[in-house]
Amino acid sequence: MVCRTTSVIATVAVLGLGLSPAAAFTHLSSYEKTALTGQEILVFKGASLNADCSSAGKDDVKIISGPSHGEVRLVEGKVYTSFAKTNQRFRCNSRKVDGIKGVYKSAAGFKGQDQMTFSVHTFDGNAYKIVVDVNVE
Repeated sequence: MVCRTTSVIATVAVLGLGLSPAAAFTHLSSYEKTALTGQEILVFKGASLNADCSSAGKDDVKIISGPSHGEVRLVEGKVYTSFAKTNQRFRCNSRKVDGIKGVYKSAAGFKGQDQMTFSVHTFDGNAYKIVVDVNVE
C-alpha cells in the first residue's frame, strides 16, 4: 500500500516502537534538549506533507504532561522539516512549511531537569507519544 502523505517530527528520531493494539500511540520517542534558565527554546516541531511539499493536513498536537519547572506552549507557524535523505520529501527540508512548534521556557532561576510529553495524531492516522527531557543550566 502506498501512502500519499507522511508526517515529520523534526528533531525527533522516531523509534517506531510498536505498542500493544490497545495502546493509543503507534510510535514512542524521546530526546533531550539543553536550555539556559529563563530563555525560550524550541523543543518540538512538526508538519504533515505531501510529496510535493504541500500541506497534507493539520496534525493534532497536545501537551499531555509537564513541564514541572516552567511552561511550554504550542505555536502554529512556519517550520523547517528534517526528512531523511532517503525520504522523497527530503527536498522539503530547504523551505518553511505550515506546521506547529512547541516552545519551552523554564521558571526564572530554575536549574535542573524538566520534562514534558506531547501527543501527536497526524492527519494521515499515525499517533506518536514524544517525551522531551530538558536540562536547564
